Amino acid sequence: MSWLKPSWQGLLAILLCLIALALGAMSKPEAAALAQPEASFDYPYLATKGLMFGLLLLAALASMARLSTVVEALVLFIGAHLAAWLLITGINGYEGTALAPFFLLLAAAWLLGWRCVAVLSSLRPVANWVRTALRLIIPAIFGAWILIIWEAVTRGAGIPFILLPPPSAIGARIAGSLPVLGADVRQTIFKAVIFGYVVGSGAGFLAAIAADRVPFLRRGL
Repeated sequence: MSWLKPSWQGLLAILLCLIALALGAMSKPEAAALAQPEASFDYPYLATKGLMFGLLLLAALASMARLSTVVEALVLFIGAHLAAWLLITGINGYEGTALAPFFLLLAAAWLLGWRCVAVLSSLRPVANWVRTALRLIIPAIFGAWILIIWEAVTRGAGIPFILLPPPSAIGARIAGSLPVLGADVRQTIFKAVIFGYVVGSGAGFLAAIAADRVPFLRRGL
C-alpha cells in the first residue's frame, strides 16, 4: 500500500503488543484478580492498561505511515516515552510483581524510542541551531532509555535495592545528601586539593629556579 513504508521496529513493536495482549495480566495482583473475579483486588494499570496499548500501537502505526519526518518523530517520542512513564509509575508500590506483558510492553516502547532516534538522525535541517539541538537531543534520548530500562527492570523484577537500586532512588539519595556532599567537596577540593596543588606547584617552581641558578644543582640534573 502506498501510504505504508517499512519499519521493522514498528512491526516488532506491534507484535510484542499483541503477544502482551494475548498473555493478559501484566502483574501478579492482576492475575489473581482475573483468577478470582468475585474477589476485590487492587492491582496496577487498572485504568491505564488500555492507554498504554493504544499509545504504543498508534506510535508503531505512525512509524509505518508516510507522514512527514517531524510528525513521525513527534508521535514516536510521545508514544514511546509516555507509555514507558505509565509503565514505571504504575508498578510503583507493586515492585517485583511484573509479569511477561510488562516487559514486552517495555521492549515495544524501547523499539519505538529507537525508531524515534533513527528518524531524528535522518533529518538534515538547514538552520545551525536545529542541527545543534539534534546533536544534543539524540544522545539525550539514548541516555534516557538506559535509565528508563534500568528503572523499569529493577522495579518490575523486584531486584533488591541493595544490589541494584533504580536511578530514581539514587537521585533521591543524592538530593537528600546535598549538604553532606557539599561539605565533603569543600573539605576535599578547597581545603586539600587546591592547597596541595598550590604548595606543590610553588615548590616545583622554586626548585626549578634553584636548579637553573645554582651550578651545583644544575650539574646534579
